[in-house]
Amino acid sequence: MLSRVADSVFWMARYLERTDNLLRLLRTDYIASQDELLDYNWQLLADSFGSDLPKQKIKVENYRQALHHLLLSRPHECSVFTNIVRVRENARSVQDYITKELWQALNDYYHHILEPKTEDLIMNNDPVTALDFLLRDSIIFYGTLDVTMNRGEGYTFLNLGKYMERCLQNLEILEFKRKQMVRAEVETVHWKYLLYALSGYEFHTKYYKNALNSKEVIHQVLFNTQFPHSINYSLAQMLRYFQRLADFSQPHQFQELEELLQKLIQSMNGYQQEYNISVIEKLIPDIRKQFNHLNARLAAVYFGYS
Repeated sequence: MLSRVADSVFWMARYLERTDNLLRLLRTDYIASQDELLDYNWQLLADSFGSDLPKQKIKVENYRQALHHLLLSRPHECSVFTNIVRVRENARSVQDYITKELWQALNDYYHHILEPKTEDLIMNNDPVTALDFLLRDSIIFYGTLDVTMNRGEGYTFLNLGKYMERCLQNLEILEFKRKQMVRAEVETVHWKYLLYALSGYEFHTKYYKNALNSKEVIHQVLFNTQFPHSINYSLAQMLRYFQRLADFSQPHQFQELEELLQKLIQSMNGYQQEYNISVIEKLIPDIRKQFNHLNARLAAVYFGYS
């Protein structure tokens, strides 16, 4: 497969996964702010998921400003709108390699976020309705991808991108929730909404069958291979899809990347031996650093980046 095509579909999946995770977090935390977390810090949310560029930092005075900045801001390089534009641009450049149905799903997503009704709901009416509307488009994308794409290299790179981004977003959301808990009187409320943001609260109640506690939440989010948003589940899926590239790769390059991925998995297994809330302070920067190195080598080997 051409490196340009592999690169485009890989990043298409990453931007879409990033969007999906942010939408779920915003929906969950908006509901939390209206329900249990009445002193919700919207500035912390805007800073945590905003741009690293100083000129794109903004001061938000209320939830509507924060939501607009993170969802619809066009100058903001990390907004949902910007991500969807990037997804569509990447999809347009590889239209011959994706299905017509997948392109249509992405094009619909793009036009839905442009609709004046979406902005009106966020700024003047019920933001949850707008967030649900956009999340539905994410679900349609994933469903269309699953039932229409052939299982070739394009599908492999789409899934590699999806699960890599899921791991990284999992770490970002976990770190954000830790910051929220610094001044929290009741930590269990934040753990509950962390699970809601990762679509994992119902899973937790059925799998652990105990009152919510930090150790079991950390186990689910980081280590539980039956939970589709955990780090360990996503790493296992990354290894599964990466191994499909063996026949299309130079042996020494494939071995190098496989070893990096296996090292990541071993690192997570090491943290699992004795984990508690304090372990995530070391785990997050360590695993993020390894992911960044893996991403750089993947880009150099398969996408032609120097």
